[in-house]
Amino acid sequence: MIRCIDITPNRTYATRANAIKAVEKMFGDRMTASNDENLHFFIHTTPEGRFFPVFFGERALRAMMHTHFNVVA
Repeated sequence: MIRCIDITPNRTYATRANAIKAVEKMFGDRMTASNDENLHFFIHTTPEGRFFPVFFGERALRAMMHTHFNVVA
């Protein structure tokens, strides 16, 4: 079965660079941690052309990224 999941952003940013800066500002130290703790995300775009980060994987859930950004696992 194939399912489509719509992601509703908590907050959007005017540029891709601003979305990345928001992640770095909040969790920059975790983004450069050891290989065991690396967190991965992609930048998603809204139909209006705004940007927001989406983290993925169990590591992101354990790191509590969902309290600030969207997470899919």
